[in-house]
Amino acid sequence: MQRRTLLRYVASASAAFPLHRVRVWAQARELTPQAIAQLQQIGRVVLPASIEPRIRSVVDGFVAWTRGYRENVPLAHGYGHPRLEKTGPMPVPIYLTQLDALDRAARARGGQFETLDRESQRALLDRSLAAAGIRAMPPRPSGQHVVADLMAFYFRSSEANDDCYRALIQREVCRPIEVTVRRPQPK
Repeated sequence: MQRRTLLRYVASASAAFPLHRVRVWAQARELTPQAIAQLQQIGRVVLPASIEPRIRSVVDGFVAWTRGYRENVPLAHGYGHPRLEKTGPMPVPIYLTQLDALDRAARARGGQFETLDRESQRALLDRSLAAAGIRAMPPRPSGQHVVADLMAFYFRSSEANDDCYRALIQREVCRPIEVTVRRPQPK
């Protein structure tokens, strides 16, 4: 076989396979069951106690959001912002690292996160957020910190708005104009 023939086969074979999808270093694309259980515990600390029966569904919604996350998707830019922003890289590997760090910090205090008292849990979360440079809740989950993103996922939602006002405002739900001029029904 001649060198040219071999190079032709290699070139045609590489064109047949979508190599742009192959990742050199495999990264986690989904949260592990342990990470989801840890998020359930964190949700009990950072989400309002008034939604205690629904915390599991909020965390499940956040996990579904991570599963559906797509990188480099254009986001709508606001009025007066000429640059179109795109979604960042997959946040799951960062989330897993942060949850592991929280678990190690809890073990250093002599237990697992769920066995610590509320104040110790809050202190661990405060330190973790400060270490990540989080000073305010992002307008939407941004991938900077798992706790801030879980909080943004809930507190920036239509459901949280309805809970706050104890009315079915449904801020993020598409509805007809005639509904918007009536007073919202109590929740």
